[in-house]
Amino acid sequence: MQVRHFCHIVMIAVGLWALVPLASAQQKYAHVNSNEIKFITVDGKQSEVLVRSWQSKKQFGSLMIVGPSDTDADANGLASYLRTQINTRGWASISLTPAKGLYRPNYATKPEDINKAGSEQITLSTNKSIPKYTSEQLLELRNFQQAALSEAINQLGSTVSLFPGASILVAIDDSAGMITNLLYDKKIPTPDVFVVVNPYREFEYLIDPQSQRKSIAEQLVTMSLPILDIQSSDAHPISITEAPTRLNYNQVKPARYYRQYQMSLDFSNQSGWEEALDQIEGFSRTVIGR
Repeated sequence: MQVRHFCHIVMIAVGLWALVPLASAQQKYAHVNSNEIKFITVDGKQSEVLVRSWQSKKQFGSLMIVGPSDTDADANGLASYLRTQINTRGWASISLTPAKGLYRPNYATKPEDINKAGSEQITLSTNKSIPKYTSEQLLELRNFQQAALSEAINQLGSTVSLFPGASILVAIDDSAGMITNLLYDKKIPTPDVFVVVNPYREFEYLIDPQSQRKSIAEQLVTMSLPILDIQSSDAHPISITEAPTRLNYNQVKPARYYRQYQMSLDFSNQSGWEEALDQIEGFSRTVIGR
């Protein structure tokens, strides 16, 4: 009798524990409909994915969004705007939780502790200066983030298949630099349209030359898929500086396969977000012929 009672308690405890991630996500995304919150497992931890279906008679496919690192699946600004506004234009939206804290390393943490899930020991507050670090440490951090993004994206095939049609992949800021490399290395599925928004890699030059990746411009030019390169005036200085190089490398392609759009607006307000959305929709519909 006591054993049966104990087992019953254990079953209740396990059930309650299983609800913890959902309760936490619902609190974090209280502004999001609960049926839009999905979960995947990345590096042994649950990670939120926000899935929002078509809200239009037009059904062109899906748009996957990877916002800047150190944000969530509904990051304020462009990522959140795209997630909630593209649906009425005929696209479902799938928003990933980007990898956390890997471009603001705190090297009081030992390198062997970097991969410990949930520690977030390598995150610095924005008011602190970036400490010195080694090429080896930075390379380990970079590889960790790439692996996390690859693991997340490769789990979403069944979700993408729920929305037949063209697949668009939108990557923003430092995540755009990382996703470009994953596509170049063929670590993730190739989308029908790839959109980079203000792409950059902040510390690549500090890594040992033998381990440095090709530049974003060099990697993009090798890709035989349609690419929209959006550059706003308030982007990271590295992205702004490298924009002419990306254009020079890729302007050899037909307009259908590469277009760079220099925004007159920035992303500090909704006008900029709407301008970017218009460009993404227009380019994508031209590519798919709809």
